This record gives sequence, structure tokens and C-alpha cells, in this order.
Amino acid sequence: MQTRSPSFPLRTLTLALAALALPAAAAPTVYEMRLMTHASMGAGGMGSLMSMLGGGGGGSSVSHNMDLRLTAPGDLPADYQAAHTVPDAMRIGPQLPLQGERRSGGGGTEGEPDGRVLIYWGCSPTVAKGQPEVIDFRAMTGKVPPEIQAMARQSRSQGKAPRDASLPPRSIGWPQGDQSYRGIPEGASAVGDHVVKANFMKDDIRFALTPALDFLEPMGLKAQASDLKAAIPLTWNALNRARGYDLQAVSAGNDKDVVIWLAARNKSPMLPASQRECTIPEGIFAKGEMAMLTGIAHGPVQGYSYPPQKPGEKKPLIWTATVNVSAFDSVMLGMEMAAAGAAQDAATPGVGTLLKGLFGR
Repeated sequence: MQTRSPSFPLRTLTLALAALALPAAAAPTVYEMRLMTHASMGAGGMGSLMSMLGGGGGGSSVSHNMDLRLTAPGDLPADYQAAHTVPDAMRIGPQLPLQGERRSGGGGTEGEPDGRVLIYWGCSPTVAKGQPEVIDFRAMTGKVPPEIQAMARQSRSQGKAPRDASLPPRSIGWPQGDQSYRGIPEGASAVGDHVVKANFMKDDIRFALTPALDFLEPMGLKAQASDLKAAIPLTWNALNRARGYDLQAVSAGNDKDVVIWLAARNKSPMLPASQRECTIPEGIFAKGEMAMLTGIAHGPVQGYSYPPQKPGEKKPLIWTATVNVSAFDSVMLGMEMAAAGAAQDAATPGVGTLLKGLFGR
């Protein structure tokens, strides 16, 4: 199952707004390449989850994924063609087609966000004073910022066709739309020369990746306890190229409340590269039957641009490219209790509620 970076819609929105802030002739073409190592549910997806719920064990698997994204400063021509050529070590391609869909011209609105979000944070066995922070959408009718409303509507509309796909695309990527994609083979490496060619770009995007920018090792996130009413110690692997780690967990306590835990607030990454353990406070997920824990190891980031700039020069850039390396891991907390309940009743209400809340289905 193809897994995408959780922040992908926000990244696309940010790039689009940045491009709109400049005249089309001055704004560069922006290219992003994300190399991701996925483990546990990140690799097995919903199939692994349902297997575990059914008593199949699920297991932990690892896969590599690559997300490519080209954002132009203006509308692409109707006959656009673009492809990313990867080195032989990737064992796919070698040409990967960059494709996109027509943009919506707007139209139609959906309801306001409803319910409450309870936010906890910090690596502590007990809840710190002043927590949780409560966001009650019902009490904020008419006060929710437009960008938050837009994100809520977008989360509900994932997988649905746009209502008015009338505008040409400005952003294209891979593997979306590539019907021949079957995943990145085991042992593949991104090290080598990369070239992006497009019939609407005068200059090719070219950069080379060293071993320092190859896929990360698996994060190996583990929960040392499974009782949602107790404190839950967490551990993960030492990754030499990691810059830091993000940890968060979410559980749906009922149809309206969602509980979120963050390893830290107002820090990015949340935890330093030297840290190897953290604890979810006792009892914050006690009203839920399961919680989803996710971890991200932030690896190296490298930027490229053209034309080359000497110190002090400010030539207009034709293109910029960023390579971002990360590892993603996930663990279902309370799985043993949920699996036991599923064995007794295949239609466990709490599981359905959580899955609906987490995946919007």
C-alpha cells in the first residue's frame, strides 16, 4: 500500500502560496524529493492492521518509498510532459513520469469542524500541570481560522473527485498516476545522478546524491507496555544520520472527542537526535480502546539551485530542489485488547470509531 507523507497537503499549499507571492517570471520552479523508510503499519498499511485484529499477528515489515513533487510558478501547458530519471541503483524506471490532475476552481463548502480535541505533551509518566489544552470546535463556531477550516474540509474530502476540476495543474509528481508502479525493490539505493526533464522547462534539474543522502535505516519504534490506562514507555533505534525525532499518538475516545499526545510542543524536531526513549503519560487514552502511535526520524536535508550563486550574488533562480530523507514508524497501542475484543465480536464498536476518526472512512 502506498503511504504518503502526512504533511504532503500542507507542503503543497505552502509552495503554491510562495509561488503566488512572486511574479510568474521571477518565481523559480520548485522541486521536492522525499526518500522515506516505512515500517510496521507504514509498510503494511490497513492489511497489516486487519490481520492483527483478526489474530494473524501482522508482524513488522519495512519498505522504501519516494515522493517526487514539481511545482511550477504558473499553469502547465495542456501538452506538458515531465519525467525524473533515476540512477540504476534505484532498480526502477529509469524514467519516472511526473503527472498531476487539473485543479479545482472552487465551489461548494462543507460543515464546520465538530467536537473537541484534547492535547497532551511531554515525555513524562504523569500528566503535567496545565494539561490538556482543549480545543472545542462547538464553542468556536464562526471563530475557527479559515486555514483550519480548509484543512478540516480537505481531510474529509480525501479520495473524492474535485467538484470543479477546471484549471490546469501547477503541481505534478510521482508515483501518483503511474499505473506501472509496484513499489521500490528491496535493496534499492538513491545514490547517483538524478535528472528532471520537462517540455515546459528550458533548463533541466540536475543533482547527485551521495551515500549520506540515501534511505535511512528503520526507526524501530516500540511500545514497552500495552495498557492504555497506564504510562507507556517508548524506545527506538539509534540512527546515525537522524537530526531528531517526532512522536505523536491519537485516540478517539468517543464520536466527538479526539485525544492527541505530542512528545514536545513548539519544537521541530520534537526530540534531539541523542534521545532514545520517551513516555506517554498515564491515563490519557483510558477512554479509547486503541491509539495510533507514529514516529518520524528526520534525516539529512540537502538543497540545490540553478544558476549557481557566488557569495553575495542574488541572481534570479530558475529552479530549486530539495532532498529530504526520513524514516516513519507506527505502532497500534492497546492492540492486544482490541484483538481480543475482535475475536469475540467482529464488529467491535470502538475499533470502528477509531478507524473512522483516524482514516476518515
